[in-house]
Amino acid sequence: MIKLIKIKTILMTSVALLSLSGAANAALINLDNTYTLAPNFSSPRGNFHPQGLGYDTASGELLYMQQNARRIDRSDIFGVFTGSTSIDFSHGTSVAADSTNYYYSNYTSNANGPDLYSKNKITGVRTQISSDVLAYGGYPIDVRDGKMYRSEYSTTYSWANLSSIRISNLSSIDSIDQTVTLDTLFGIADFGIDSVNNEAWVLDYNANAAIRRFDLATGALLDVFAVGVDGLDAGLTYANGKLYVYDWVENGPSTLRSYSVSGVNVVSAPASLPMILAGIIGVFFIRKSSIPS
Repeated sequence: MIKLIKIKTILMTSVALLSLSGAANAALINLDNTYTLAPNFSSPRGNFHPQGLGYDTASGELLYMQQNARRIDRSDIFGVFTGSTSIDFSHGTSVAADSTNYYYSNYTSNANGPDLYSKNKITGVRTQISSDVLAYGGYPIDVRDGKMYRSEYSTTYSWANLSSIRISNLSSIDSIDQTVTLDTLFGIADFGIDSVNNEAWVLDYNANAAIRRFDLATGALLDVFAVGVDGLDAGLTYANGKLYVYDWVENGPSTLRSYSVSGVNVVSAPASLPMILAGIIGVFFIRKSSIPS
């Protein structure tokens, strides 16, 4: 009887560990800080003026795209200015980066100008990386783990029609591997990708915007958080369990908001955990079989 109780205890513990390893809680976000940004983060607008925010996973910097600034501004995660990189266009809309390049979208020359470029961090060489050449206002982008994420094309000087994300490898940008239609009615002002959980955090293209969390496999809406920023000219990105919102204000002061995120990182069982548990149970049986009753 004692042996059976011990065996049952081990089995129950094993099942509990496996269950906990796959559990996921409801997502929560919490406003941690609001930082007042330097004047250069409030450059005057031109015409249609969406703004963008990205994250450089290599340097740990936030990246700011202002529609009329002709540059990519950078800051640390507390909004402290760390430098700028010039670009050749005054209609930039969004920005991203990896260890080698900055990436940005723009709508210069409308249907007569390419929409997507990279700029090498070391050489400064600009390269057209996509055949996208559409009119109107560009689109938001993000780059994570060797993949380019971008919405569909805008069809007017508004991003209210944007409702999907195209996914491709950076090595073959225009070979779209997946297009995910998001369950949203408010358009996409900007977005940040959580590649660990295969999710997208999206800022509404709305004057009183919410942040929405979507499943990138299905496009399903998972959560809505009322943050109350002007999404018509703001940026959003995701980095290391935090959301950052760039609330651009013409002539300032613009602000950076940071939100901590909890409940989204599913703690998956390591591939070795079932084997470890099986080994523990096996050792128990071996030891018990070698001990006289």
